[in-house]
Amino acid sequence: MEIIIGTYEGPVVSYLAKLSDTITFEPQFIEKSHSGCVKSIACNNRYLASGSSDESIRLLDLHKRVELGALMQHSGTVTALSFHGAHLLSGSDDGTICVFQSGSWECKKVMKSHTSAVTQLSVHPSGVLALSVSKDKTLKTWSLITGRAVHTVNLQSLPDLVIWNTDGSTYAILSEREILVFQPHSGKPVRTYNSAKRIVTCKFLSPTLLAYGGENHEITIVEVESNRVQTLVGHSARIKAIDFVKSDVPGHYILISVASDGEIKIWALSEKTHDLIGGTQLHNHRPVCMCVYTGEKKCVKQMTTPAPTLKHQVKKKLKKKIRRKVLFANIHAIQGGKSITRKLKHQKRNKIIPLELGHVK
Repeated sequence: MEIIIGTYEGPVVSYLAKLSDTITFEPQFIEKSHSGCVKSIACNNRYLASGSSDESIRLLDLHKRVELGALMQHSGTVTALSFHGAHLLSGSDDGTICVFQSGSWECKKVMKSHTSAVTQLSVHPSGVLALSVSKDKTLKTWSLITGRAVHTVNLQSLPDLVIWNTDGSTYAILSEREILVFQPHSGKPVRTYNSAKRIVTCKFLSPTLLAYGGENHEITIVEVESNRVQTLVGHSARIKAIDFVKSDVPGHYILISVASDGEIKIWALSEKTHDLIGGTQLHNHRPVCMCVYTGEKKCVKQMTTPAPTLKHQVKKKLKKKIRRKVLFANIHAIQGGKSITRKLKHQKRNKIIPLELGHVK
């Protein structure tokens, strides 16, 4: 697995962690195209996207190790990024959320309803809905079919983060020293977790397993249903980011954490036990955000083009249908017992700036 870290100074740094009897770390690349602090980072099975205070989203092809350019749709710091299916969603200090098509990087929709900066967003596993939180102290639910906000909740405190669990049955909102866990369509939290010091990050490892950490230098693993708690002790500085990959053993996980002093640690974890199995040190850079790239490809149904023997009119109609299916391959809804899809209004294609450096060193 590859651990990719966005830093305060601007570079994106990558380490390859080889898991065997002992864990070894190999530096992969350092990408220096951002001119400001990297605030958000995300990857899927091929692409890496990083958002910065320089108002740009930089793109890398992790298969070919090639820089693809920059997306300049936002007019503020890019604070949130999330890949889902064939789309990339981004949130910014300008209060907008943009939906990009992966590969072509065309901006399909600009969604605006927040009156202040978007601090974080999270896409439902079904791809139908997305949640976003903002400095305007609201939580908004978005329909990714229409590209509009369908529900708004006023929050009592300033939210830092919102995240769905892995099956979409609950979501969590992080605000300073408190995490509230909600069920959809419920106005009251089903679980509340508090800390004596500020919580910086949290992540669902499974539908019921939640990990969080912050200024107390510890990572807390809580089983939401039984409230069973584990405490991972090993860092000596503020926890900045956590991520995970599933182990080959059911119910077991590999947890990766990075602290503000650049220390990276890897933990073997289950619902009842944990063990620190390795770590390394990031030198000369201060971590801000992190994602983990495994290179695993998800099974995606491929759309085929019409046979050459078909008439021209039939070809044209079938191609149009294929384009619509690909666009909404992960964005479907059920209404009145029928599956419906609506085509988003096309925005002017965003400007992609080619970079001078063709390859990542």
